[in-house]
Amino acid sequence: MRWQDSLHLALRAITAHRLRSFLTLLGIGVGIAAVILLTSIGEGLHRFVLAEFGQFGTNVINLHPGRQGARGGPPGLPSTARDLTLDDAAALAR
Repeated sequence: MRWQDSLHLALRAITAHRLRSFLTLLGIGVGIAAVILLTSIGEGLHRFVLAEFGQFGTNVINLHPGRQGARGGPPGLPSTARDLTLDDAAALAR
């Protein structure tokens, strides 16, 4: 079969089933748009996270006081947190 015959057969099939052809093209378009959208969102989040961590610099430590030891039990129960003291700051400075 020559390529001209194949092209003629394909065009005849497309024009004979217009709705099916349209829905196929629509599905391909939606799929391509979804891939581009998800890739863009992922790249945007990546840049946002890098910018957020980059604002701290390389010589900054962020500390939050917490419990000295872990105890078992269901999550969400109130717990006591130990405050940071000047001795803690001196230990970090060393």
